Amino acid sequence: MKNAAFWFITIAILYAITGMTFGIGMGMKGDFTYADVHAHINLVGWVTLTLFGLIYRSYPQMAESRLTAVHFWVANAGALAMTTGIFFVIKMQFMPLVILGALLTLTSMIIFLVNFQRHRAA
Repeated sequence: MKNAAFWFITIAILYAITGMTFGIGMGMKGDFTYADVHAHINLVGWVTLTLFGLIYRSYPQMAESRLTAVHFWVANAGALAMTTGIFFVIKMQFMPLVILGALLTLTSMIIFLVNFQRHRAA
């Protein structure tokens, strides 16, 4: 995938901005009902995607793999579904989206492991 590190980190920064804005909004209202959403936006969106990007930057042979594009889309779909899903669980006890998000996030990590093992520097 061309510019894998750039795209992972760019999306991660957008998650960081979203998570920070969400957290500031909760703080201003004094209502932390959605603290779990805020935490997962920052952890799964910002931290995890940033780490993926930095690792792809450190292992350019990994980034060139076709598996990297699959990983990018599965990781992004998982992060979005998981964070949105947690919101719906808190708001209306609706579980399917968070389950899908968790499974996609796990799948993205497995794809990342396979890609890393196939293309690591010897």
